[in-house]
Amino acid sequence: MYVSQPVLGLACLIGGLILTFAWPLGRRSGGHIFLSLGLIILFVLAAYNLVPAAWIPVADTWKVILIGLGAGLLCVLFRDVRRFLRYFRSKIYRMTHPYYWYGRYDRRRRRY
Repeated sequence: MYVSQPVLGLACLIGGLILTFAWPLGRRSGGHIFLSLGLIILFVLAAYNLVPAAWIPVADTWKVILIGLGAGLLCVLFRDVRRFLRYFRSKIYRMTHPYYWYGRYDRRRRRY
C-alpha cells in the first residue's frame, strides 16, 4: 500500500497538533517523556514530508529536519508549561523564613 508524502505529512502534523493541544496531560509519572519524544518525531516527519524541494533544495535536507525539530521542541515546551500550570496550580512555597534559605549545614556539623 502506498501513502503519498503530503498525506503522511498532514497526518503527522495533525497528530502532533492533537497531542500538543488536545491530548490529556496524564499522570505526574515519567510517562510523558515518551510522549514528548513521539511529538518531536511527528513534527520532524511532518516537516520532512510537507516542505517542498522548491523551497529548500534536496542537498540541504538538514534544514528541513531542523525546522521540524524546532517546531517539535516548541510544542514540547508548550506542553510542559501546561503540565507545570496544571500540577502546581495552588501550591505555595511556605518556607519563607531565612532559616531555610541557606540549607541545613549547621545541623549536620560534627560536634567534638
